[in-house]
Order: sequence, then C-alpha cells, then structure tokens
Amino acid sequence: MTNKANRREFTRQRKELKVRFSLLGSEEYSEARLVDMGEGGLCMEASAPIKTGTRIYVQLLNIHPEVSGLAAHRSSQGRVCWTRDLGYKEQTRFGIGVQYTHPVCH
Repeated sequence: MTNKANRREFTRQRKELKVRFSLLGSEEYSEARLVDMGEGGLCMEASAPIKTGTRIYVQLLNIHPEVSGLAAHRSSQGRVCWTRDLGYKEQTRFGIGVQYTHPVCH
C-alpha cells in the first residue's frame, strides 16, 4: 500500500497561517487557512470548493513574522490539483491542494 505523503516530490511543513487567494485574472480575494506547505505546493482549507485545474494566485500572510512589511508575506501562482469536502458538521470546509506553477516570491 502506498502512502500519499510518499508520492510528493517535496516534503511538507505543517503551518497554520492566513491565506488569501484569487482566481487568476480576478481582483476578488477569498480567505483560507494554510494547512501545510512545501517547495512544490500547499494545502489550504477554505469555505468553498475550487474546481480542479483552476489557476489561482495565493498570498501567504505573515509567513515571516520576524520581518515587517511586504517581506513578511509570500506570493505565488498555482493550479488546483484536488478539492475535498472535509465533512465538518458545524460548517462547510474544503481541503484544497495547490501545485505551484511559478516560482514562489519571497
């Protein structure tokens, strides 16, 4: 049996940060919560699903809290690889896997 974590090209670090994302070409942002991240992508939790294959712009907020201003944030573009209903009874939440399509800006 293959472990899903072993199929990843890059290791992931668990982080709990705020994330903002938008569809490429849109100026309307939604908020999400970062679950984990690595060099190749991230997993976030959001209140609405995003269709697999959708290209998005992601901003990781305050990922470097020791730095002030824009340097504390990280931005990237990515493609949604999967979306899953997390099955929470008290609120609707979706796990969303994103693969980076452009280098991450620090």
